[in-house]
Amino acid sequence: MSTTEQELLHTLSSDFGLEVNDLVSREKIIAALTWRVDQLIAGNPDQLFSMLYRLDISERKIKEAMATETEVTKKIAVLIYERQLEKIISRKHFRSETPEDDLAW
Repeated sequence: MSTTEQELLHTLSSDFGLEVNDLVSREKIIAALTWRVDQLIAGNPDQLFSMLYRLDISERKIKEAMATETEVTKKIAVLIYERQLEKIISRKHFRSETPEDDLAW
């Protein structure tokens, strides 16, 4: 498992309360996220939408996922997975760049 995947697993487990000990594949992670999204929609949809907002997932994408008749929670779980992965990759990319001497503090 790459460091990016490990960081993704850690982030998702802390944000969504997932058990990470045996979640190693993308499919298993998305399945666990789908289960958690199901729970949130049934029990506390405001918390789910707050989380989606904090993750900066496009409202358009959320509406598209919710407009379908099948696998709504799985589609939301995929959006969460993909957005968290994007954020981790972006942080790594920008963190690795060294600032120019005149821009360094």
